[in-house]
Amino acid sequence: MEMRLDLEHTGVLIFDLKDGEADETHPHDHFQISVPLAGDLLTYHNHKRTVLNHDEALLVPPGDTHQHEASGSRKEIMLISFNEEIMDRAYTSFTGDASKDLDFSSIQMNSDLLVKKAKALFQAASFEGVDAAMKQEEAFTSVILDQMAGSHSRGWQKAKAVQNYDSDHSAYVVKSFIEDCYEEDLTLDRLAEEMNISKYHLHRSFRAKTGLTPKAYLLQVRLEKAAFLLLSGKADVTRTAYRVGFQSVSTFNRTFKSKYGVTPSQYVRENKIGT
Repeated sequence: MEMRLDLEHTGVLIFDLKDGEADETHPHDHFQISVPLAGDLLTYHNHKRTVLNHDEALLVPPGDTHQHEASGSRKEIMLISFNEEIMDRAYTSFTGDASKDLDFSSIQMNSDLLVKKAKALFQAASFEGVDAAMKQEEAFTSVILDQMAGSHSRGWQKAKAVQNYDSDHSAYVVKSFIEDCYEEDLTLDRLAEEMNISKYHLHRSFRAKTGLTPKAYLLQVRLEKAAFLLLSGKADVTRTAYRVGFQSVSTFNRTFKSKYGVTPSQYVRENKIGT
């Protein structure tokens, strides 16, 4: 039995070996994780004999050699591959920091979550196509980095703690800041600086809690404030646009119509207080 999925940056192979059978000793130009799916597994890493318990995995870096051997019974094995490019991308996306020559412990704890996600890649490729599976490569590699121990672990866990710590309160603070300063030039970088976290964390955690990106929430606040100003008669369309933080009247008109279905002028005519 053999199931193989080769994507641009990652891959998954499931195969079995009969008792006494071994695959060929082989090197590769990517990282590879050997996961025993049934019982213990005899492995050779750079010709060094190691028996993996059923709850362990072997993680081999590029350039090293390894081999698997079935001893005592048939063995089912999952091989998970990932290259340095996707690893660096996933690390930077999650932590906001550049990766620096990441390396891993060779013996890892087996991860049910990682096995589940690897099988989900097969399902995505089978039912939705290979392109759909390729869109999941960075998320899949993030699971690898989360589950496997290495030089990245301290930075990864620190970023994870920042994202998880009091995230409800963090979203509340960001919302409050936007509501107080909506008329200013509020970029994602500015918001992240105010919160003292990376913009990647801010974007991801805020959206998870509110269902909106910080930019979308800022637009929502600006448009609600604009609608109030217009109906109160305190400012015309042009003054309203600039007072709520838009940089051009045309952008304001277009965005306003997208939300309310009419232009600002039409909105005033149809909803003017006292009419």
